[in-house]
This record gives sequence, structure tokens and C-alpha cells, in this order.
Amino acid sequence: MNTEELRKERIQLFKDAIRMEKKPKRIPYFGNLWSWKIIDAGYKLSEALFDYEIMQKVLRHVFENYKIDVLYETGWRNPVQVTSILGNEEYIINDDANSINIKDQCFMEAEEYDELIKNPKKFLWEKVVPRKNKLLREENNSGHFRKFLQKYGEFGEFMGKSSKIMQEEYGLPEFADPMAAFDHWGNGYELLFNILRGIKGLSIDIRRDPEKVSAAIEALDETFVKPRFERGKKLPKGSNKEYCVDMNPVMLGHTILSPKQFEKFYWPHLKRISDFAESHDKLVYIFAEGESSRFYEFFQEFPKGHFAIHTEQDDIFELKKRVPNIAVAGGMKSTLLGKGTPQECVDYAKKLIDELGSDGGYIFSENKMISYEQDCKAENLKAVSEFVSQYYL
Repeated sequence: MNTEELRKERIQLFKDAIRMEKKPKRIPYFGNLWSWKIIDAGYKLSEALFDYEIMQKVLRHVFENYKIDVLYETGWRNPVQVTSILGNEEYIINDDANSINIKDQCFMEAEEYDELIKNPKKFLWEKVVPRKNKLLREENNSGHFRKFLQKYGEFGEFMGKSSKIMQEEYGLPEFADPMAAFDHWGNGYELLFNILRGIKGLSIDIRRDPEKVSAAIEALDETFVKPRFERGKKLPKGSNKEYCVDMNPVMLGHTILSPKQFEKFYWPHLKRISDFAESHDKLVYIFAEGESSRFYEFFQEFPKGHFAIHTEQDDIFELKKRVPNIAVAGGMKSTLLGKGTPQECVDYAKKLIDELGSDGGYIFSENKMISYEQDCKAENLKAVSEFVSQYYL
């Protein structure tokens, strides 16, 4: 099988798992490998993040040593060369601890909701962007912006080269269709949570003035989400054959919500995606950070054969039982990968596949983002990926 045939086979494995219409040939492996892969390849985080050639060596190291079907994070998550050029200091890189963190961001005051609601684009450009990027607050900032455009172009070139290497040399597909994908930046609530008000600020706001928060979400969605849906509606119906899934929403801000708050602030966006996926026959892969069992009642409304949900801290066996209409993803415990033996890891991988995937509806993956050195032993990942790639159902 050549690399193009392998790429197409891998795409079909993911589609079959989500469709749940037939017994799969084997279970696909979604590589949830983040900054750990840099350490595993023998580099410091700062070395790889500030040198695209080193980052491509890291990617090749993954492709050549671990038999995964998709590598989700290929260098796009931490574009520090781009952001730092404008004085953005949100990324905290610690080479001694082998860690990278992002500060809780709050670039909007509670008193500014009305201004945001009135004109979201104007508020973001005139208030948030300069607050987020300190060098743009200088009177003569055109030079900084030119450097930013140059770095942004270099980043785009790196991503293009990496994608070509991944697909043409190793037969791994791109995961989500960029033309139809609605990521968390396209969600008004997540924009408030991740950038504008932050975890602490939004937690207070939804209790102090929930209607104002709802109005802000509606204004942001009207400005940024609706146009993307309209663009998506113009695409041909059916799942894009060149990608594993069509949409890849990321749920982060739901972690601070009760079921009642979720229904008010978050569910309208997911319901919009659900209706679109069903009417246009699209496939959706949701990554849900934290624990989500209190929202299963909502997940039960998703149309069968269109959704997969990757949860971090949920009991994946209980998830499969309570929400049978969706495919489940994840399950391979990072604690076991980091502390167990290869045989213990393979035994648990077999348990996951046997109990969750014998009739489809399961995508194998690490439960959490593998980020720190202690999250995983290389020999365990090799053993598990080798097993999953050869375990035919």
C-alpha cells in the first residue's frame, strides 16, 4: 500500500467509526500528542517552538516511531514566533520543567459589555488587540505589524510544508476540513471565556448579569459564527473525502457551567452545529476538556452517525452506555502510559477496543493532551500504537 492509499484508508477508518453503520476494519488511532513529542524527540520546547526546521524534525520523529493514524497537533497550537513579535506574552515556556502554559486572559472589563455588544469587530480591533499585543500600543507601530505579517507568512509556509510531509511521505491525513470547521474561536461564549473575560471574570458575569452575557454571545455569534455557517452551507452535502471529519469544535468553557447554565449559554451553538451536520450530512469531532457527564442529556440529542466526542476525565465506558448515539474517543489513560509497563498499556488498549469498538463507534486515543514528560513513556506509546495498528476486528 503506497502513502496515498494509506492516507485514504485512514480517512475512511475515522468516517466509519463515526457513522456507526458497519463493523470497522480496525479502530483508528487519534494521536493526542502535544508538547510531549518535542521532549521525546530530544529537544527543548523553546528550541522547537522558535525553529520550524527543528519542529519538522519533531514531526518526522513521531511519524517514524509511532503508528498513529492522525497527529492532531502539528505545530499550530503555540505559534510563539508570530505572537511574540507584537509583544504578546501569553505563552510561558519553562525548559527546566519541560512545560508551556498560557496565562488566563482577560482583555475586557466587566463595564465594557455594552461597547462589545454594540460593535464586536470595532471593540476587538480598537480595544482587545492592542491590549493583547503591547507593541501595537506604540504610536508608530507599522514596523511591528510588518514584522508580524512576515512571521505569519513564515508560519503559514511551515504549516504547509508540514502538511505535505505528513500526507505525501507518511500517509497521515489532515484531520478536519478547514473550510467547514467551526473551532472554539467561532463561538461567542468561548471567545468570552478564552480571551475577553477569562475564567474568573466570566464565572462572575454569568451569575451577576446573565442577560448581558447572553447578549454578548449573540452579538459575537452574529458577527463571527453566522458567516461561517453560511459559507459552510454553500459546500456540497456529504462529508469531505479528503479529511477525517468536517468540523472540530473544542469545548473549554463548559467546565465552569451547570447544566442549566449550559442550556442557556452553550447549547444554542452546539444545537446550531447539530442541525447543520444533520441537514448537510457532515461529521463532527468534539474535544471536551475536563469532565462532561452532567451534559450527557444534551449530547443525547445529537443525530446518530454524525458526532464523536473526545472527553478527558469522563468514564468512557459509562459515556458509551449513556450516549449510544455518538462515537466516543479517548480512553487511554495518561497515568497508565506514564507509569505502567508496555504490557499493562497494551492490555488496557485491548480492553478499550473490545468493549467500545467491536461494533464501531470508537476512536482510540489518549484521554488527555500528552504534554509533560511524565505523561507518557516512549516504550509504552510504541507498544500501544503497534498493537492498535495491527488489531483487526
